[in-house]
Amino acid sequence: MDYIIGIDSGGTHYRVQAESIAGKILGKYVGSYASHYALPEEEVKKRINHHIDECLAIFGGEREDCRYLVCGTTGLDTDEDSVYLTQLYQNLGGFHCPMVVKNDAEIAHYTVIGGIGILVISGTGSIAFGVNRKGETRKVGGWALSIMGEEGSGTWVTRKAIRYLADCYDGVSCESPVADLIRERLDVHTAKEVADYSTALTMSSHEKIHLGDIIDYASEQGDENAADILHKAAKETFGLADNLIKVLEMQDDSEIAVGIWGSNIVQSRTHSEEFERLIKEKYPQVCVKKPTVQALDGAAKMARELFCESKKVFAK
Repeated sequence: MDYIIGIDSGGTHYRVQAESIAGKILGKYVGSYASHYALPEEEVKKRINHHIDECLAIFGGEREDCRYLVCGTTGLDTDEDSVYLTQLYQNLGGFHCPMVVKNDAEIAHYTVIGGIGILVISGTGSIAFGVNRKGETRKVGGWALSIMGEEGSGTWVTRKAIRYLADCYDGVSCESPVADLIRERLDVHTAKEVADYSTALTMSSHEKIHLGDIIDYASEQGDENAADILHKAAKETFGLADNLIKVLEMQDDSEIAVGIWGSNIVQSRTHSEEFERLIKEKYPQVCVKKPTVQALDGAAKMARELFCESKKVFAK
């Protein structure tokens, strides 16, 4: 059976979806992340092969019957990344089809905007990607946390939440209910334990604890300290959008489509509403768009469309 594959390789999960050429979902699998920045090459290959095979096993698919594969992945930030990851997928074995590997921001942009406009992603990490009326594409952000990157992301919110708890011990911030929620989630109850936890977090190569959900919950319950963290996150994500609009010279466009993507902003009412307020305050012509489908669906749709286009070219 002929089929296509769409992949969403994120910082937390690796999602695979196989669809028939007509668009019927044949199999879907969600596995652990496979970041080439966080894992040794052999482990990356092992995980990718495992996740794809688990998806194919659902409908008895054979690798040789795949007609197109599109992967949207985190960590594709340079030409070297593109070459490395494309070769990695092409050497998986068993596949004889074209393979396209793109930054996950580009796939998300295609899914939400599908043309001229920009997309701000705030999930585990953060980045903004856009296309202007000249067809020029640019991205802003996506830099490592070690150089103050990942602005307004879930990782950023987690670090800010821990810093808030540290400020409580310093007497700089007043405690509110969210402080106890953070202590319970992290199992830290003294200044020493917060210091030790922070040191371990600094040494970690991959974020394992996420506090975004409890910060959102506390904000919804009226906790001003939690809301303040999310307002600051929104200021950061607004900054990504603002910078990209300037880089693409779109500030004078009569209409600017700005999409948002990623659980840290889409699923946070406080974050998304403050982001929208800030962006419209500076650019009244902005139309904010939210996702209606997942990146996985977008990657599969792109694979299907690229396959159909290749068939038309071949027919000519």
